[in-house]
Amino acid sequence: MTHSHLGPVRQIAAHELVVDQLRRSLNQGQFRPGDRLPSERELAEILQVSRTTVRSAAAVLESEGRLSVRRGRGGGFTVLEPDHDAAATQREIHANRRALRDLFDLRLVIETGAVALATQRRTDDELAILEHLLGRMQRVIREERRHPSTTLVREFQALDNEFHLGLARCSRNEHLVEQVELARQAMWRPVGSVFRHLEANANDLHADILHAVREGDAAAAASLMAEHIDATRRTLDSWLERT
Repeated sequence: MTHSHLGPVRQIAAHELVVDQLRRSLNQGQFRPGDRLPSERELAEILQVSRTTVRSAAAVLESEGRLSVRRGRGGGFTVLEPDHDAAATQREIHANRRALRDLFDLRLVIETGAVALATQRRTDDELAILEHLLGRMQRVIREERRHPSTTLVREFQALDNEFHLGLARCSRNEHLVEQVELARQAMWRPVGSVFRHLEANANDLHADILHAVREGDAAAAASLMAEHIDATRRTLDSWLERT
């Protein structure tokens, strides 16, 4: 009797789990280029691992070009601006168009479902936080129009990610939150660097979605979220057709 669905179980080293947590924080924009991470000692306490494990994880991220690691007094971990290799990004996205299509499909299903639940389960405090995020995103757009900068683009993307995750958290469903987080992270890892400037209307549908959530209109919130995700898909498709 064969059990083809079974296979060897690999022991996961502690530093790999730390790398995963730190990489996720970087991908979500919780730490941005130029930011200092907590110290080695602080990270060890936060993550409940040894300082040696933190050091090993930092070395992996340093080799990936994500962190600058300085030893000794005054040293620490500094987040680096990811290298943008337009040609490599283009090749990766073209080679994985099926995978990207699947991720957009996944986002369409889970984010529309999450925002529909959010209309019934959100709190006033959560609405206030999301409103504050909208204001911050709009200020970044205005600043980027005056002074174009990929740093501002990345800041907007981080705020955008927090907005979408905030909506998902309003669903009160941890499984949906986790899936929204994973799907967005998987999609933006290759795609994020494609966008070198912000459209003037980049924040428009966010406000409409939040209004529907505030009004408790599940159908409108889900429809607007679908429109928003499809607009991102069309923007990416347009970029791919030009390259």
